[in-house]
Amino acid sequence: MAIFDRLRLKKRQGILPMPQPNAYVDSLGRVSRYYDTVYAGTFVDEGTTLSIPGLWRGITLISDTIGALPIHAYRGDVRIEPIPPLLERPYPNETRIETISAMAAALVIHGNYIAILGDIGANGYPESIYPVSPTRVHIERNAGRLTYKINDEIYEADRIMHIKNFTLPGQIVGLGVVAAQRQGIGSALAMQAYAAKYFDGGAQPTGILYSDNADLTQDEADMLKAVWMRHYGGTSREPAVLNSTTKFQQLSDNAKDSQLVESREFSLTEIANMLGLPGYYLGAPNSSRTYSNVEQEQLQFLRGITPLLTRIEMAFTDLLPRGQYAKFNTDALLRSDTLTRYQAHKIALESGFLTVDEVRADFENRPPIGEPETTTEEIEEADELEEVGEVEEIELPKEEPLDE
Repeated sequence: MAIFDRLRLKKRQGILPMPQPNAYVDSLGRVSRYYDTVYAGTFVDEGTTLSIPGLWRGITLISDTIGALPIHAYRGDVRIEPIPPLLERPYPNETRIETISAMAAALVIHGNYIAILGDIGANGYPESIYPVSPTRVHIERNAGRLTYKINDEIYEADRIMHIKNFTLPGQIVGLGVVAAQRQGIGSALAMQAYAAKYFDGGAQPTGILYSDNADLTQDEADMLKAVWMRHYGGTSREPAVLNSTTKFQQLSDNAKDSQLVESREFSLTEIANMLGLPGYYLGAPNSSRTYSNVEQEQLQFLRGITPLLTRIEMAFTDLLPRGQYAKFNTDALLRSDTLTRYQAHKIALESGFLTVDEVRADFENRPPIGEPETTTEEIEEADELEEVGEVEEIELPKEEPLDE
């Protein structure tokens, strides 16, 4: 028995103390900050989590969608222009989508996002951040104050941007899917490994060699197997020639009988539940599209990522001057199809609460045409005159020709 097998046996028997929750060494000598109690016998960390196709798709979908959303600073209802440097390019060495996307991915996977605050700007607030991998950070509470140890250097909490995902009362760190859902991830990894070995013939023996020799030794059995594998293993299609004391029985197996396909399909449903996504975004079976148009589907997706959006917004708001707040613009995510948008524009124009130029500029990203604006009060007054038959022809101001 290997040394690691004996150690695991002693641990199951309660002879060895339980490892500390911040680190352990697995059977391959790898050091991890995650718990080793994965009953599927797999190793769960950031890398193995992202190796699962369903988790890769779900995490990149969430993080890249959030990274692509515009984020602005507001004071009241007025958007601040120009965009503060902290929101336009938070990390100077990356584009905004790269920084925000990595921020959302860290919150999903690790449950925490850590960054060191950059230099203070003219407004007395930082203008940049410098991200740090959550696995390189050790957080402690000393005399009621949080300290962050990064590469053997201690930082006070006022020099750190720390965003936590879901957390419980009294916890100083958030929970990500790797820590909270390690059993489900471990099961998905085990099924993925089994499927890979299945097509390599490693999931089940291809056959059994029988020998009538009652005095067959282990060495002779090993030799018989080696000779068989040398001649008939791999892709060899040569006919087998056996003596009267030896026979071969082929074992038949298929993925359907072992429920391999069904298990992997169910794994997609579990992953969608872990990430809070509709199942059809990951290709999960029996996940019908409840909504009939793209806007309603996107609205359902937006509800799932709203907690992450709010956490990021509030973290950036803490780094803006008092009275300002950060907010993502989700209008692009909820953009309707062309027919639905034009029908909504028609209602807005006929009701009088939007003008053609407002529709063009605010919703269709087109230049204004310079139409004369008619206020809602003027429209209501005209409607009243029309009801009593006192409508007079109103001459609208003539448009001046545009300079060519």
